[in-house]
Amino acid sequence: MLTSIEIAGEATYPVKGEKLTDLKKINYLFGHNGCGKTTVSRVIHDPASRAGYTVTWKDGRAISTLVYNRDFADTNFGDQLKGIFTLGEDSTKVVEDIGSLQNEISKLDREIDGLRRNLEGEDGEGGRRAELKAARVLLDDACWKSQQSHKATFEEAMTGHRQSKVAFCNKILKEAGQNKSDLLSIEDLTARAATVFQWATTQEPSIAPITFGALDVVEKSTILSRKVVGRDDVVVAALIGKLGNSDWVKQGVDYLKAANGPCPFCQQKTPATLMEDLNSFFDEQYETDLAEIGELISRYETVTKGVYDRIDALLASPSRFLDAEALTERYHALRTAFELNQDRLASKRREPSTAVTLEGTKGFADAIATLLAQANEAINQHNEAIRDLSTSKRTLTAQVWRFIIEERRTDLATYETSATALNKAIEGLEGKISEKRTTRAELAAQLKAKEACITSVKPTVDEINRILSSFGFTSFKLAVAGERNDMYRIVRLDGSDAAKTLSEGERSFITFLYFYHMLAGSTSGTGTTVEKVVVFDDPVSSLDADVLFIVSALIRGVIADVRAGRGSVRQIFVLTHNIYFHKEVSYDRNRPASGCLRDESFWIIRKRDNISSLHHYTFNPVKTSYELLWEDVRNPERANLTIQNTLRRIVENYLIVLGGWHQDSIVALFEGRDSQICASLFSWINDGSHSAHDDIYLAADDNAVQGYLRVFAEVFEKTGHVAHYKMMMHISDDEDENSEEGEPPAPVAPAAGPGALA
Repeated sequence: MLTSIEIAGEATYPVKGEKLTDLKKINYLFGHNGCGKTTVSRVIHDPASRAGYTVTWKDGRAISTLVYNRDFADTNFGDQLKGIFTLGEDSTKVVEDIGSLQNEISKLDREIDGLRRNLEGEDGEGGRRAELKAARVLLDDACWKSQQSHKATFEEAMTGHRQSKVAFCNKILKEAGQNKSDLLSIEDLTARAATVFQWATTQEPSIAPITFGALDVVEKSTILSRKVVGRDDVVVAALIGKLGNSDWVKQGVDYLKAANGPCPFCQQKTPATLMEDLNSFFDEQYETDLAEIGELISRYETVTKGVYDRIDALLASPSRFLDAEALTERYHALRTAFELNQDRLASKRREPSTAVTLEGTKGFADAIATLLAQANEAINQHNEAIRDLSTSKRTLTAQVWRFIIEERRTDLATYETSATALNKAIEGLEGKISEKRTTRAELAAQLKAKEACITSVKPTVDEINRILSSFGFTSFKLAVAGERNDMYRIVRLDGSDAAKTLSEGERSFITFLYFYHMLAGSTSGTGTTVEKVVVFDDPVSSLDADVLFIVSALIRGVIADVRAGRGSVRQIFVLTHNIYFHKEVSYDRNRPASGCLRDESFWIIRKRDNISSLHHYTFNPVKTSYELLWEDVRNPERANLTIQNTLRRIVENYLIVLGGWHQDSIVALFEGRDSQICASLFSWINDGSHSAHDDIYLAADDNAVQGYLRVFAEVFEKTGHVAHYKMMMHISDDEDENSEEGEPPAPVAPAAGPGALA
């Protein structure tokens, strides 16, 4: 059955949530229209339909739910109703088999519940699993002590396992099963840790070599030593050759072109063929050689810039294994040679006919390459040492964990013994539960097959029609319908359809009867004995008083069956806003005056400022105004000033208005002095209730009031209503037998409680 229900952020319920907890077999919920009752019934019907719905089942076992609310009426009331299958009465043997199967299934359920409680406790937080969890917590705490004791010395060995007790303990358990390292003393471990764990462990990246090969190619280019001049077979060639000024002439050609005729130097008119002769002198080969010189210079600049960038980067962030001072010195010498060569190359560009020789830089480059190679050798040696250190650290780390294992050996052994026994018990319980669930499923299948053989919708039709007729609903009835006679129709006596012409009261009553008969049946040929949680949500809306009475009686019958363990209903919820229906359906003479029975709970649903709230009571908080009058009579601390009006209202309501008695007739039942007291009682009641109070009444003492209360009790005895008096005064038969002869039973004061509704 359900043990708790929570609603959060749905309908008018607050986001923080409201809970029905400690639910019993029988649960009464009272609240005015619109306060949130139907939301509760919807949670029970389908808790998965909304994110804010949460339910908890006893033993974690959910069972079927059957909910009567307006959703049920809207869903099921149409031109035809699904037939309700019930067990037939003419198959005695099969019925006996079904009963036997039900008993076996119930026995298995009890055994499964017992095993589950042994496995995980009543609330799922106990049992063997909780014992195993507790044993592990003890081990976690014990292992954590080692972490606290040695973290300063062996922090690096414990890295990655100190984030929690559980992680640390998991590491110890893992190591305990596989660690075969040598067991060292704490002194040896501490000494080794001071050395091994303090060394740097980061490997150094090697230095990429610098490529100098392209420099040698440029510096040894043959064009640098060759004189680049024009042709020698043109008119001007002899003169240019004799003067040796071809470079000067080449530069002058551009000035001659700009002068456009006159000589740019002497301003004399130049020969007409001079420009042609000059162009012939500086032919295509000459231009090709000049381009080669330019390309050679560009390559040299690119290579030297690359060398500059690499060495500048090395000096900006030098490796600790590189001799930066020596590199700077050799870099300076190399750079000087580069700059000299670049000047010579520029001179060659200006005067192609001049042969130049570049300084060789190979010696400087080799010196730098040697420095880099030496640095890389040192780096390799360092990294090799680091790789050896990593091995040492791994070895020492394993030895630290071996020491911790031995330090916690007693705790580990204790846990292993407990865990082995508990795991064996848990496996056994899980195996038995699985076995019994398999057996239960097989029996349930057999039960389903037998139910299908003998179920029928006809008995339900006959029973509902009988109830309708007995309460005066004679203008319509149910009839079997459908191709397989598994449906109902609501028809008039002449057989015509009546579903759309029923009054609201007729519709409500027949819908309730349909739901009521579903409790003992099913809308399919099987499932007539499936365990159910049943909800009645305001079942008496739009019903007349006499129909309200029969609905109350039928629900009280369901409550009695639940309480006695009869039938398939295991839990019931009754929700209503009708105070008289609540009084009828919740009445139980065995309920203590100041509390409630062990198998029932009482709740009030309130809505204030459009926010619904749930309130639990340890007694029935819903009382009629008539019941509150009797509560005043029962209370020994009653006020003498108001007791007169209280007694008048009780007598008028029960004996005169409802019972049909006259005041004089009641007085006539008494003789002698009692007759006078009774007459005085009525006189006192009426006078005290309707007249102004003078000093004599205000001064009435408790003895006078008690005398009239005794006569008040005898009035009910004389009129034959002593049972009603005892019920309203909460007097048991035992108390009545122990009271002295001639005196009425003493009134019993109820326990005070908040939230009573008048």
